[in-house]
Amino acid sequence: MKEESIPVSVISEEILDQIYDFLESDQVDPEALDIIGLHGFMVALAICPDPVPTGEWLPVVFNGMPKFDDELPEEQMLDWLEAMQEATRTVLYRGQTIELPFEAELEEDEQLEDSEISAWCAGFMEAVMLREEIWFGEHEQDVAELLLPFMAISCLFPDEELDDIVSDLDITNRMVVQIPELLVDLYLLFHAPAEKPAPFKKPGGHGGKGGKSGKGGGRRGGKQRR
Repeated sequence: MKEESIPVSVISEEILDQIYDFLESDQVDPEALDIIGLHGFMVALAICPDPVPTGEWLPVVFNGMPKFDDELPEEQMLDWLEAMQEATRTVLYRGQTIELPFEAELEEDEQLEDSEISAWCAGFMEAVMLREEIWFGEHEQDVAELLLPFMAISCLFPDEELDDIVSDLDITNRMVVQIPELLVDLYLLFHAPAEKPAPFKKPGGHGGKGGKSGKGGGRRGGKQRR
């Protein structure tokens, strides 16, 4: 059993605030990822077995290329996001958990699809789908089981079994709490194969849904609250 670690921040609040302000400006397409989804997207890029070129992922984050200017040049944004990826790799390689930008519990009156945790998981899965074949190629069953919570909570994939899982608030909140450790397991699965991950298992049932995520999900639209 793993010891609980103190979550480590992989990007400062000050930088997040500046990125947030840029995302909320008219320099960025309204359908770009919001700050929460961007955080999830960058964490998934850091975990991906093979690097994704900047020229490929940057237009996905911003839903096209934003209008950078002298106040916030493209080079500065790239420096921040690439430093976040590197910090994420370092923390996860050490077996530590990262600090996530949302409350680790869904309230009873809160709609999952409108929640920050769902936006974060949607951003994460968008990055996974950039290299789906690579994510699932060598460890298909393990990855499918480890990604089950992310897929279910993202609300991107129309699937009766996933819908059934997140219809139970207790199960959903158990999955949310497990996300930091699942990130460590995913990273070590790809980058330190000797580590054996412990996939999420639905109470009273079988383990994760087998197979790949598929292309059934759509983009989570637009900017949301911080």
